[in-house]
Amino acid sequence: MNSKVIVRAPLHVQVAERLRVLIDSGELAPGRRLNEAELCNDMGVSRTPLREAFRSLATEGLVELQPNRGAIVSVVSSEDVTEILPIMASLEGLGGRLAAVNMAREKIQEVRDVHNQMIGHYRNGAVNDYFETNRLIHELITEGSGNQTLIETINNLSAKVRRARFSANMTEESWAKAVSEHEEIIDALETRDSNRLEAMLVQHIETKRSTIIGALKHLGLRDPAM
Repeated sequence: MNSKVIVRAPLHVQVAERLRVLIDSGELAPGRRLNEAELCNDMGVSRTPLREAFRSLATEGLVELQPNRGAIVSVVSSEDVTEILPIMASLEGLGGRLAAVNMAREKIQEVRDVHNQMIGHYRNGAVNDYFETNRLIHELITEGSGNQTLIETINNLSAKVRRARFSANMTEESWAKAVSEHEEIIDALETRDSNRLEAMLVQHIETKRSTIIGALKHLGLRDPAM
């Protein structure tokens, strides 16, 4: 008999995670006011965990808490993306290099398992589920570096551009390319090829840069150059 205890995350953490997915996918659009009554009804929760979730997301830069308006989905500009992505590419590359050396075999298998789930979501066209597993893969590899400062820095930067970053997979061609690159990333991790893994992670982000800038228009995000 398996006596392992399953611990559920606190309610406000679950609510925050659900909101992240909706924001990342663009279902909750940039600049949109988050209606508390509507969200409480949709999620079956009270205002207390919802407001706690808002505060958590505000610290990540995903929402803004404004007096008399409540929570607003944050708006990111092409300037933000242009500045942040090269840094993200370098840091995720370093995280991959360290993970190839430091990551435990069972954690590498976990990354493979999540990747397989992501492929299933891709084939089924389950966009939100794809976004979530995609994000988890990048987080697991970063965590595998074992460098807490690096992990925190990447997580903070990633939250600022994650929405636009994932929107670069909106076309069939770019989505298929991203999936193919992920397969190479997982293969490099499994073979502990630190040089290749670092290069693949850097390329994975940098090749998306122009596509991501174009995706700002799709998401209705502000471009200061326009």
